[in-house]
Amino acid sequence: MPRLTKKNNPILHLDLQQLSLDTWKYIKDNMLFVLCIFAVNMVYMLMFMAIPKGIANPLSIIWFITYYIFWCFFYRYYYHLKPYFLSKAILGSLSPSTKAMLIIFVIMLSIVLLPILPLFLGLNDVYIDIYERYLKTFEGMSTQNNVVASVSDIIIGYGIMTLLAPILICKPYLAWISSLRGRTSSFQKIRDKTKGNYWNFVVISFLLLYPQAIAVQLDKLWNCQNWLNYTVSTIIFVYTNIVFAKIYDWFYIKN
Repeated sequence: MPRLTKKNNPILHLDLQQLSLDTWKYIKDNMLFVLCIFAVNMVYMLMFMAIPKGIANPLSIIWFITYYIFWCFFYRYYYHLKPYFLSKAILGSLSPSTKAMLIIFVIMLSIVLLPILPLFLGLNDVYIDIYERYLKTFEGMSTQNNVVASVSDIIIGYGIMTLLAPILICKPYLAWISSLRGRTSSFQKIRDKTKGNYWNFVVISFLLLYPQAIAVQLDKLWNCQNWLNYTVSTIIFVYTNIVFAKIYDWFYIKN
C-alpha cells in the first residue's frame, strides 16, 4: 500500500492593498449601517464616561457584557446570520475570547514584572533610572491619567504593542469571529491559515494603533477630558472591526 503523504496547505499572503479597497467598498456600500454602528459605539463610550470610577465600578460589568453582545451582533449581521442575537453562538464565542484575554493578561503582566528581576541582582543606579523611565512610558500611554508621554516613549511603547499584536490580538480575534459564525475557533487552525503573514499583521496593527496613540496624547495635551480620545477611538474601532471581517473573508471565504 502506498504511503500517504501529508497534504500541505498553500500559504496565503494577505494583499494589504486589496484589503484596504475591500474595507472602504464595504463602508461605501453600507454607509447607513456603518453610521449606525458608529453612533451606538459612541453612545457606549459616553455611557462609560458617565460611570463613576470607570472600570472600578461594578456597573461597568453590565456595560462590558452589553458591549460584547453589541459586537457579536455586528458580525452576525455582517455575515447575514439570523437570528442576530443567537445565544448559542454568543456563548460559544466566549471560549476563544476568554483564552485570548488570559494570554494577553499573562504576557502583559510579564512585560511589567520581568524588568523588576534585575533589581534583585544588585544592578547599579543606571538600570534603576532606565527602569523608572520604563514605568513612566507605560504610565504615559495609559488613558487613565493625564501624563503626556514623550514622542520616543510612544514610538517604543506602541512599537512593542505593534510587534506583539499579531499574536496577542489579530489571530485570536479571527478565532473569535470564526466562533460567531459557528465554525471552529481553534487557535492552531488560525495559525495554520495565516502562516507567513506576521509582517502583514504588524503593518495593519501599526496603522490602527498609532493614530489611537496620537489621539490619546493630544487629548491629554489639550485637556479634552477624553472627548477627542473617545471620538477617535470610536472611528478607529468601527473601522478595525470591518478590517478584521475582511481579513477573515480573505483567509476563510475568498481563498
